[in-house]
Amino acid sequence: MKYKYIALMLMASALCGCRTRQGLDDASSAGNAFQGNEDRMEYSTVSREDCNLAFTVTASVSPRPDGYSEVGASFGGRVTRIPVRLGDKVHKGQTLFEMSSPDFMAAVKDYLESQNAYSLASANLNRKTSLREAGVVSEREWEEASREASDAETSLTLARQVLSVFGVDPGSVRMGQPMRVISPISGIVVQNNLVLGQLLSEDSESLVAVADLSKVWVTANVRESAARGLAKGQTASVTPSSGDPVTGTIFYVGDILDEKTRTIPVVIECANPDKVLKPGMFVSAGFETERKGVVAIPSTALFQGPESQFVYVRKDDKSLEKRPVKTETLEKGRSLVLEGLEEGETILVSGGIYLAW
Repeated sequence: MKYKYIALMLMASALCGCRTRQGLDDASSAGNAFQGNEDRMEYSTVSREDCNLAFTVTASVSPRPDGYSEVGASFGGRVTRIPVRLGDKVHKGQTLFEMSSPDFMAAVKDYLESQNAYSLASANLNRKTSLREAGVVSEREWEEASREASDAETSLTLARQVLSVFGVDPGSVRMGQPMRVISPISGIVVQNNLVLGQLLSEDSESLVAVADLSKVWVTANVRESAARGLAKGQTASVTPSSGDPVTGTIFYVGDILDEKTRTIPVVIECANPDKVLKPGMFVSAGFETERKGVVAIPSTALFQGPESQFVYVRKDDKSLEKRPVKTETLEKGRSLVLEGLEEGETILVSGGIYLAW
């Protein structure tokens, strides 16, 4: 008999609890939250203010476009000398490798022949000019010499331009010299896959790369709303997975929105004297912007629902309306409201745990 009585009491308690829970669910689904213990709840009126928006996104490191160069052969030939190794420091104009190239030899030969032809034509023109002044040669002979000198000069200019493609100083060129492939920038050899005796063609892939990593670019994809306050020249913080934060400067804020991700590329330029930031590395990029006249609320007023965040808005009859909102995190425990609240509305900022009572 005693156990039967206890069982009946438990069943009654369970039924009572079900009715109470159902009442809360009905109230919530109707848009009005159960009001709970008013003495332990705190409310605040929404207003506009000036505040700082701080946020962090994942970014990637890459060399600056003018600080990275992949070097290949402009003409076919065989590698005869490789004076640099992987990791070597090189300066602009330094030889990376030498080649024996038939095309280069032909260009050198054409240049030297054009140079000799121009010298002879110029000397002949000077002689004919002196003789014309003395009345020894005719005007027709002088004009012919002048035309030959002009044609020779044009041929020499073209031959000199061909040598410039090979990166050769015409003043030091000589027959039989190897073709020298030089570095277009100063930096470090970060790739060198050349083999002595290797045969290269004009369409061969670049086998040597030089990078100047004293400064690097860090590219972050920032949400459209957060990128509004960013501008060129502002500072940003870049933190690698292991290491101290590095301060950089915003170099570029993208002008085109990525329609798929709804983000804007933001490029940060960072000094990198110790080579802490390496191309291909993923880092954290921290930004801070000043926003004026925005709606900001305590983060304690936010509740997380299954699909979005929401707040409780107090109506005139003291009931609470569950209102979905879109927010971004601010500093000092506050959140920026992008959508869902208007200035002058009253919201619950503390004591939300008592709503279930």
